[in-house]
Amino acid sequence: MNRNVKVFLAVEFIFFLVFIVMLSNVYSLINISFNIIFFLMTLLILSNLSEFLNFESSTSTSISLPVLIPAMTLINPLWITVIAFIGTSEIIVGQKKIPWYKFMFNRCMLGIAAGSAALIFKFSLGNITSNIIISLFFSAVVYFIINSSLVYAVIYLSGEKQKISYRVFWSELFKSIFVSYFLGLILYFSYVEFGKLFFLLVIILIYIGRDIFFSRIQLLNSFTQVIESFLKVIDSKDHYTEGHCERVANYTRLLCEIVNIKQNRKEKIVNMAKIHDIGKIYVDDNILKSNELLTKEEFEEMKKHSQYGYELLKDIDMLNDDLEIILYHHEFYNGEGYPKGLKGKEIPFGSRILNISDSFDVMTTGRSYKKALNKEETISEFKRCSGEQFDPDLVEKIIYLIESGELDSSFKKS
Repeated sequence: MNRNVKVFLAVEFIFFLVFIVMLSNVYSLINISFNIIFFLMTLLILSNLSEFLNFESSTSTSISLPVLIPAMTLINPLWITVIAFIGTSEIIVGQKKIPWYKFMFNRCMLGIAAGSAALIFKFSLGNITSNIIISLFFSAVVYFIINSSLVYAVIYLSGEKQKISYRVFWSELFKSIFVSYFLGLILYFSYVEFGKLFFLLVIILIYIGRDIFFSRIQLLNSFTQVIESFLKVIDSKDHYTEGHCERVANYTRLLCEIVNIKQNRKEKIVNMAKIHDIGKIYVDDNILKSNELLTKEEFEEMKKHSQYGYELLKDIDMLNDDLEIILYHHEFYNGEGYPKGLKGKEIPFGSRILNISDSFDVMTTGRSYKKALNKEETISEFKRCSGEQFDPDLVEKIIYLIESGELDSSFKKS
């Protein structure tokens, strides 16, 4: 911790004490109501709930402000400051240790932010607006500006400012304001209209929703890791076409975007493009690395790679719904492809896109026995095979991408 940070923390501690003294001249701590005890205990439990339930995980989510929002309408700013200071304290679990200065910084920061937000609520209600909802929004904005500014100041003074993106910082700030404000309103109406039991029930539902959300993120991360691992396997098996699947995935993404496929569906097709040649790990190395045209027998074995890939992946739950894209990516629009001889619209749309992307990369990179094509030759080849190997509608899209310059880097590469 450098000198600038030490000075900043000292100033913050002193300001917090001054802030408490100023509030105590206006408000009192003597009268302790049930509301004060209820919100203090609720916040203290919630601040440590993730730690107790998932103490092996680093994921935790705070809903301090949403809990404080209904409290601001019932309790004075001095008690709000105390509740935020004490209620957000984290109980140490296992070997986890928090330096005292970090602990005090967080407590004082949240106390100042919550107390200031409560003051803004009191001031705005009646002086600026008579609407509680609007006043609570003002208080949420003040809470997050103070909270985020103090955190940013410490990071800046510690010399890590180069790691911070202003765009990301303010984007996350505004998202946090609106999400917390919305949750705070739900808790406010729950508490005021339906009572404490319903309030606690809503908090439980929020935490359940949070866990579902983070479980989904973890699943997506696992899915990405699986895809990347398969990519490495493919590249290690066939060095001649190393990077082929990655390039095909990029072309597939562009085609999906130009035909306006929904984001979720697009990502599935792109992910299948990344591993479309995974079945080649079962193909003999002599065939894969051959520098000559394959014999009929060798080509028949190579053609099995799409079926091999399907069989390899079909028992993986997170992949099996989309594996037909891999299985049929060598089907021809006129029915003369493999493995099933599907024709026209019988071929899954993702497979038709992948067929074009795969072929485009082969055209522009070439093989030892076949030179790479230039832009004009590639366009001519797609036109020649339109309606035969390729979906005519998608041929128009790939030609548009080529002529517009979107794929110029592929030709420069070749």
